[in-house]
Amino acid sequence: MSLPPKPDFELLFNPKSIALIGASNNIGKWGAIVFLNIKLGGYAGRLHPVNPKEESIFGHKSYARITQIPEPIDLAVIAIPASLTMGAIRDCVEKGVRMAIVITSDFSETGEEGARLEKEMVETARTGGLRLVGPNTMGIFSAASSLTALMPPVRPRKGKVSLVSQSGNIGTQMMAWGEKFGVGFDKYVSSGNEGDLRAEDYVAFFGAVPDTKVVLAYIEGLDDGREFWETSQKITRQKPIIAFKGGKTRAGARAAKSHSGAMAGSREIYESAFRQAGIIWASTTEEMLEWAAAFSYLPLPRGNRVGILTRGGGWGVITADACNEIGLEVPPLEEKLIRALDPVMPVYWSKGNPVDMAASISMDAYLHSLEALIAWEKVDAVISLSGDAGPLSGILSEVKKKAEGIIPAESLEKFAAHIAASRTRVYQRICELIDQYQKPIFAVGRNLVKGKDGPAADFSLPQFRSPERAAQAAGKLYQYFHYLKSVGAV
Repeated sequence: MSLPPKPDFELLFNPKSIALIGASNNIGKWGAIVFLNIKLGGYAGRLHPVNPKEESIFGHKSYARITQIPEPIDLAVIAIPASLTMGAIRDCVEKGVRMAIVITSDFSETGEEGARLEKEMVETARTGGLRLVGPNTMGIFSAASSLTALMPPVRPRKGKVSLVSQSGNIGTQMMAWGEKFGVGFDKYVSSGNEGDLRAEDYVAFFGAVPDTKVVLAYIEGLDDGREFWETSQKITRQKPIIAFKGGKTRAGARAAKSHSGAMAGSREIYESAFRQAGIIWASTTEEMLEWAAAFSYLPLPRGNRVGILTRGGGWGVITADACNEIGLEVPPLEEKLIRALDPVMPVYWSKGNPVDMAASISMDAYLHSLEALIAWEKVDAVISLSGDAGPLSGILSEVKKKAEGIIPAESLEKFAAHIAASRTRVYQRICELIDQYQKPIFAVGRNLVKGKDGPAADFSLPQFRSPERAAQAAGKLYQYFHYLKSVGAV
């Protein structure tokens, strides 16, 4: 059997022309929704609707067949019933199209007849020089070309993370969550049934793309686990891969089979293989996003020693426990560091690590202590707790409303402005310290949102919602550094 043609991912993610087969004026149909998502998402290339029953679709001339479009087509998007898909594939081959996205479902995920039709479609496409995403896919996203060829109306933040997901719902939801977790996306593909292109094909491409700094993968099952493992092992020496495995239980495995046609396989086998390949194993989708944010914008810690700064003793205790439980050390403070902190601390401060400011609310003292900790040669990372008045800023609007008539409005506005300025000041100073000392600072708080409460256009400082989450992220960054060191990559 001859090898299939090599996929041209440049045509997939940066097409100059797109034909949407099944485009519609009926906004209740996927052909209309996907067309509008592409058009409204900012795509600047040429977009051609294909529908034999329409003369124009949302102001664009419609063609009965893709073969009638008078220019070359880089990418076809197919959103028609499964029974009509073979005809569209043959037309794409005749037109010379090399990449297509098959959104249509009702293939191998439904049983033997669907699997037969899917196999025939893929063989026809490959023979004609055409490679397929899907079928049963929700589409793709590409930041470079502002291409949102997706079923849901998602508008992901642009950034440094690329994601392949065997579940379209999970993948698009994760992109929608990106702003909350401080994650911006470079590329995304819902791989669907993987009748042709598979997860390892996309992972290999993401690994070679300079604009992608972190690769995420939601996996339900792999047809060729060895190829995925070998591909990932090469990539993890250059950039991290964070994977989440669905179908870990019997019930989940049955659901995966009916959902995407994937054979889930043993959790233990996957976990062991991922670890050997240097893949970071996440147990929840939220972990995937939090760790992706950390890897995107923080330098790797060169060791496992952590300094902790807190305004309250209890949170310091919890953070120290969380660090020790995953193999991070919390070294005691040296005398010279204690002397450096004494002038800005209450006389009754702990004089230890965690550095407990004993409820001091001085922002100057907090920033002084933070710099002293990150500059200390006996720590490789710092976890910063309660530095940005995050909880207070989150309920500030409610406080202002309830305090009307009790506190003068002018005083409330000044207080709100002070809180906002303090958050921005801490945010910016932490970024400066990370750049200066090339050590990560894991800040616990709320991510600032551009245009709402901060300037963080590119999410250059991820923040974590709890000390335990911050400690977990610190542990994963150190784990990856340790892996790179073990394979001679650093």
